[in-house]
Amino acid sequence: MYIFAKMNFQMAKKVSISDIAECLGVSKTLVSLVINGKAEQYGINAQTKKRVLDKVEELNYRPNLLAQGFRTGKTNTIGVIVSDIANRFYSRIARKIEDLAWKNGYSVVICSTDENVDKELQQIKLLQERKVDGLIISSSQLDAEFFNTLNDAHFPHVLIDRRFENMTSSSVVIDNQSGAQMAVNHLISQGYRKIGMISITPQHISSIRERVHGFYQAMELAELEVNPLWNIDVPFDNMENEIRNSLQQLHSQHNLPEAFFTLNNNLTSTCLMQLRELSVKIPSDVALIGFDDVLYFDFTNPSITAIEQPVDLISEQAFNLLLKQIKKNDVTKEERSICLPISINIRESTIKR
Repeated sequence: MYIFAKMNFQMAKKVSISDIAECLGVSKTLVSLVINGKAEQYGINAQTKKRVLDKVEELNYRPNLLAQGFRTGKTNTIGVIVSDIANRFYSRIARKIEDLAWKNGYSVVICSTDENVDKELQQIKLLQERKVDGLIISSSQLDAEFFNTLNDAHFPHVLIDRRFENMTSSSVVIDNQSGAQMAVNHLISQGYRKIGMISITPQHISSIRERVHGFYQAMELAELEVNPLWNIDVPFDNMENEIRNSLQQLHSQHNLPEAFFTLNNNLTSTCLMQLRELSVKIPSDVALIGFDDVLYFDFTNPSITAIEQPVDLISEQAFNLLLKQIKKNDVTKEERSICLPISINIRESTIKR
């Protein structure tokens, strides 16, 4: 029992620079210089350097990144802040960024804001205090003021999915307005005229605002009336109940539209579930198209037509932009504001039989 406990203690004990120095009979300063890649600079010979690095590997030494960050200003850690990591769009982005970061020697800390502007600012402050090297953020702020200040301070950061007017920060977004128009035009091409929209607050967020604008613009160009009763606007923190209540009311009044356009994948999934509970057949009773495709939309019954965002490209562009800032490389004017195209995956939920 004693031997087992002792082994566990040794395994749990974190190896320090002092431990390595003591094993080799050299100074802590020498070990630190080798670990930080400064052996040649300070005249440490190759044999001594090898002895130190071999011992580092043998003892499985891992540096204290926070302490290292205070000394060097770098922790090889980045923060990713999104509204809701449970949202499949953001979880896919976070995973892709994590993969890219790992390949480039960085680790990732992920936070969810729940669309709360104060919580977001607190998370940014916390990550800065932990000496992250940079941030990738899907922001819920009202305007660009905070991020312009962050940019003036030369703190590396990139905004994704959302942007602001008069913004100086780098951003990677998609063409939300065109995506919404594409969705509506597809419904119109299938013969649907009575089209409703399910949106989500807060609507000051650029991606939501642009999709709403694209919906109205497409309806106006087609000279179709927009019935306010078919435009359902639900709060972020009570989405399911609000959609359920709204659809039940429309169904009881025999006033459902011919088709719904939903503004993100969570809204699409919830709408699909509630229509099924009401025994509304898709697409024969009501067609359904969503913004932001996810894998299981291809396997539901019926399968769901959706606007697809280029998740991998968003992640790659954002990470590369952030890495340029961290390494203090020049970012061109074109790179500072990237808007990526979208596509549509047409499936059973909008095809008239």
